[in-house]
Order: sequence, then C-alpha cells, then structure tokens
Amino acid sequence: MKRFLKEYSYDMVKMFLNQFATAIFGFSLTMATMQAGNYTLRNVMSGFSIVFYLFLLYVTAWEIGYRDKVSVDLGKKKRSALTGALISLCANSVNFLFAVFIMLGTLIQEEVFGSIGAVCKFLAVFLEGMYTGLLSHPVGGMPLNNYWFVWFIVPIPAILVSSLAYWLGLRDVKGTSLFNKHDYPASDREPKRKRDERND
Repeated sequence: MKRFLKEYSYDMVKMFLNQFATAIFGFSLTMATMQAGNYTLRNVMSGFSIVFYLFLLYVTAWEIGYRDKVSVDLGKKKRSALTGALISLCANSVNFLFAVFIMLGTLIQEEVFGSIGAVCKFLAVFLEGMYTGLLSHPVGGMPLNNYWFVWFIVPIPAILVSSLAYWLGLRDVKGTSLFNKHDYPASDREPKRKRDERND
C-alpha cells in the first residue's frame, strides 16, 4: 500500500485539486442562482458543474491508465482494473472522512459529536460544491444534504468514472481519450528501430 500511495500520490492530489476547483465553481454558480430565486437555472448549473467535474476526472484517470499501459506492456507492472477506483477512493478519502463524522454527529446524541458533525457538514457542503444545487432539493420534508447517508453516496460517481476511464486508458481503447491525444495509428506507437527494420 505504501508503494501504491507513493506511486500515485501526485495523481490523487491532482484529482482532489480538480474537485476543489470545481467545487468553488459549482458552489458559486449555485449560490448566485439561488439568490436570484431561479431554481430551474440552479438545477441546470448544478448539473453542468457535476458533468464538468466528472469530465476532468475522466481525462485525468484515462491518462493515468494510458501511462500505466507502458509499464504493463513491458511486464514491469501487473494489469489491474481496480487501480483507477483505488486512486479515486484515496483522492476522496477526505469526503468519506467528513461523511463518517456527519453520520456520528447525527446518530450519536452527544454534544461533541454533534459539533464535529456540524463543522464537517459545513466543510462537506463546500467541498462538494458542484452538488450543492442537487443536494438542496427537499425530500421527505428536508433537503437531501440533511440525510447523513447521502454524503457516502456523493463520491461514488467520481469513483465509478475514474475506474472506467482508467480501464479504457489502460487498454488504449480507441476513441475513449476525450482529447484524442493518443489515437494514433499502431505504426506510430511502435519503437522507431522496429519500424525501420520492418521498412527495410
């Protein structure tokens, strides 16, 4: 596990920073639309923020998978479809930590847990800012963000998207790189020496 964290720590931090930046963007948009009283626009902006966040994760995870493909092809690393999910899980560890304290603050009737849970909920609302519009919808008489289990669900789309993108990048599946950086003909990916030998 220590080796895994060392190898992918940069990627985890990059995913977390993507979330942080998108959260600020989504939170600001949602607050602006809520102050304007336009709930339809709020939903649209929240949806846009979520899609944009997942798009950034997809691109990042695809690149990680494509990068690992080289090591896998050379036999230096074992192929594992779970790597993308584990990287995203680690990148979302702060979200799950907040979710645990929110759960404890809700279920345990102790002032200390209630206070910690309230602080973590405030931070979680900001850190998951792209979901603010969605989580403000009332269900059962109160907004979704008042249900503790929701905070365990919110990070799941990020983990699923990262897992899929990594898997596709690891296999260099054609057409799955959203920027098409690596959709080159097979001959362009061959080592130069081998192409020269074949041409001779």
